[in-house]
Amino acid sequence: MIHSTTGEEITYTEAEVQGFIRKAKAFTDGIESIEQLRLKVRDYFNELDYSDGETTVHRDSINELLISIGAERIRTKWTARVTIEATVSGYIAEDEDDAIDCIQNDIEVNIGSSADLQIDGIDVTDVEEE
Repeated sequence: MIHSTTGEEITYTEAEVQGFIRKAKAFTDGIESIEQLRLKVRDYFNELDYSDGETTVHRDSINELLISIGAERIRTKWTARVTIEATVSGYIAEDEDDAIDCIQNDIEVNIGSSADLQIDGIDVTDVEEE
């Protein structure tokens, strides 16, 4: 019989009790997993060669450790020069110069991350009247 802190009798169904048992097991399994991760990380650093208490570890080696424990790898910043080629059709303008100016001003390029994007220039070439 289970009583609340106010002395009221509480009744749980078998399904509720089994749910509590599953949650408790998942919690204790998680604790064991954390301990295994701690040991794996400690063993990794313990097995390194130290000279005067120092060592060098390369990012690739650390990434191997991170992968082995199911963690995300260390990422680095990259810079790239990107060429984007497009065809614009059906654009309405007064003349070729107007079309070139308007197209250059209307084209937008966005990057879907926190990276910085700098447009060095937009060249409109091969303009033809339709």
